[in-house]
Amino acid sequence: MTQQVKDPTQQAQLKNARRTALVVTVVAVAIFLLSILQMLKLS
Repeated sequence: MTQQVKDPTQQAQLKNARRTALVVTVVAVAIFLLSILQMLKLS
C-alpha cells in the first residue's frame, strides 16, 4: 500500500483483516504439516 489510511475505522478494519489472514494461514500450514506427518507415520 502506498497511501496512508487516515480513517481510524478503516485502520481497525485493515488490522483485523491482517490478523484474520494470519490466523487462516497458520491454521492452513498446521493442517498441511499434520497431514504430512500422518502420511509419514502410515508409511
